[in-house]
Amino acid sequence: MKNGQNNLLKKIDKKLKKIKAADIMTRKVVTIKRKETIHAAAELMLKNRISGLPVVSSSGKILGIITETDLFMVMDMVKSGDILLDKKAKTAVPNVSFAMSCEFRTVSKKASLEEIIVLMKYKNQQTVPVVEKGRMVGIIGKHDVFKNFYSTVSSCR
Repeated sequence: MKNGQNNLLKKIDKKLKKIKAADIMTRKVVTIKRKETIHAAAELMLKNRISGLPVVSSSGKILGIITETDLFMVMDMVKSGDILLDKKAKTAVPNVSFAMSCEFRTVSKKASLEEIIVLMKYKNQQTVPVVEKGRMVGIIGKHDVFKNFYSTVSSCR
């Protein structure tokens, strides 16, 4: 049984290394500008059924990422009264730049699914921009990884 398990793990590992970012990325990337409101970010995520948005400059450079987790932190701040959602107040409806994560990693189109899983797990980054020659060409979210990982595991049985 142990030898059979090892063979299965090797087969899964081999297949995960063959799947590349280019194979699983979403090419039409929904982005947001840093000056947009948190409300706008939440609406985009809900409308597009995504869990994170790259925050980009007017030239398209990636400045950060805002995720559902960031929005949950803002929700907690609203509940505690640290942020007012009154448009007349000075601290009303914070911008995306208030909550976005500025420390993030990108991958190339050649990155393997195995590498992406490691990045998501150990760097706690669940939205990963795919970049080639300094330009964003796609994005990979946790749902893309789940879908491809579990279909790979199923095909190895």
